[in-house]
Amino acid sequence: MASLNDNLFTRLVNHPNQQEFGCYLQTAWGASKICMTSGGLAALLFEDGARAETRDDSVFRAPFIQWLHAFQNMSLKEKWSQLAPQGTKFQQAVWRALLEIPLGQRVTYKEIATRIGQSKASRAVGSAIAANPIALLIPCHRAVPAVGGTGNYRWGAERKLALLEAEQLERVDLYQLFQ
Repeated sequence: MASLNDNLFTRLVNHPNQQEFGCYLQTAWGASKICMTSGGLAALLFEDGARAETRDDSVFRAPFIQWLHAFQNMSLKEKWSQLAPQGTKFQQAVWRALLEIPLGQRVTYKEIATRIGQSKASRAVGSAIAANPIALLIPCHRAVPAVGGTGNYRWGAERKLALLEAEQLERVDLYQLFQ
């Protein structure tokens, strides 16, 4: 596994310039926009409205995939240190709880609320999940309603179902979701 300090992605994230760096990467579910700051990965958003001529950033793809290999094997604390999502303390608590959900598993909004010590805040948890700026890595798609079904998803119920199904494949790794 590549060291995080040896790849372009980490150098860009740790660059003293406080400006945001962004690029597009293609996934099986469409273009995703990735925004980094010196504090870490700030956003990974599906760009449904991306222009047809938006191309994959081939220079960025390889180091990003290397970083994903390392990221998926980090502890929760290490993962959180690589991310820089902007949100309230409550939202960040929800997003940290989402990081604990293993690949291929699902939890309910109520379970997330209980994990953060707010057992009666299922609706607020749902709102925080909807505001998640880092798709796939903060796996909001793994949160589902207790009554069944997939529930809502910021980038569409069809995409959420496709992600959940892709994660059920045997031996799937996080980086494979970008292939």
